[in-house]
Amino acid sequence: MLDVLHYLFESDSIVQSQEEFDSKQKVREVLYPLIYNEKYVYANQNSTPNYDFDNVDFSEEEQANINFSPTKSNTTKPYMPPTDFNPDAPNPFGSVLRETPLG
Repeated sequence: MLDVLHYLFESDSIVQSQEEFDSKQKVREVLYPLIYNEKYVYANQNSTPNYDFDNVDFSEEEQANINFSPTKSNTTKPYMPPTDFNPDAPNPFGSVLRETPLG
């Protein structure tokens, strides 16, 4: 049971975006009265997590990683045909692998 609670805590604590956070809050505010006949008392009043990254002091290396913008290459990789595969054979990939697969 502790694993279940730990999973629920982590899935509640980690959000990817403001929209995800707002949607979780809104679903709970709507469903709690319907399911439990109770108001959801843990609702965030301003419905905005405090993610203030403007005042964070990053090192030069971290700042370089943040400003990293890779360039796209217009070269096309050559076609590589799929490996022949026979699932009924003792060595399904033929001579492609050095050793036979386990199992």
